[in-house]
Amino acid sequence: MLPAREKIAKILGNFDLVGRLSGGDIATIHHLRTQSGDFALKSGERLPQGMFASEAFGLRLMAECNVATPEIIEQNEDFLLMRYLAPGRRDERSAGAMLARLHGRHAEQFGLDRDTYLATLLQNNKRNADWADFYFRQRIFPLLKELAVSDLAQWEKFSERVYPLVAGCGAPALLHGDLWSGNLYYSAGGPVFIDPACYFGDPLIDMAMTRLFGGFGDDFYQAYHAVIGKREQEADLLRIYQLYPLLVHARLFGGGYYRSACALRDALL
Repeated sequence: MLPAREKIAKILGNFDLVGRLSGGDIATIHHLRTQSGDFALKSGERLPQGMFASEAFGLRLMAECNVATPEIIEQNEDFLLMRYLAPGRRDERSAGAMLARLHGRHAEQFGLDRDTYLATLLQNNKRNADWADFYFRQRIFPLLKELAVSDLAQWEKFSERVYPLVAGCGAPALLHGDLWSGNLYYSAGGPVFIDPACYFGDPLIDMAMTRLFGGFGDDFYQAYHAVIGKREQEADLLRIYQLYPLLVHARLFGGGYYRSACALRDALL
């Protein structure tokens, strides 16, 4: 059932429901058709207050960096209405170059002027001049507390061991924040970033996510690194940064994600 149908009709006029679009593990995405064009409607039940506002803010923030994002028509607590983008061919080189442009936007501190959602989890983006402190105290350890883990001492040992390596991050870069393959859409007009969880951090956060669940090929990375070179000890940093999405998945979905995070942690110790 389509939510807030009367509200949508006031914005679009008469419309037809074409069907559901792929994606949307947490929310549902519908394809709407009107005489003035097609639209995508994102909605869901029992979603956290402010989740669509967070997504809309992130889309607009990325668009300021000459990064392609869907055009937002309307956003409120019930739904996010965007211009529909027809599918197109895969273009990994353009996508990699686009991520490099996003990471070219810098800030004075890590974090953001507001908290943002990663899926349904609210991220603490309080600004911090110390990236390692931000990553462990505002990302990793809050999740461990929510998971009520029994091996917290091992995580403390791990954080102390890798703290100097993580602290070597350069200028805070604008991150997509949740860049798995499902949030890179290849439209008829080129690649588009969707469903962000933005803040300023180490750009390898995004790169780590692209390598965690697959879906990105060599052309993507070659185009990215043609603009932003590789870092010393990048391989270790990528594995350290994969801990955060693994713990997020453990918090949201359970399963073996926490065991995967622990195995990765212990391999790095």
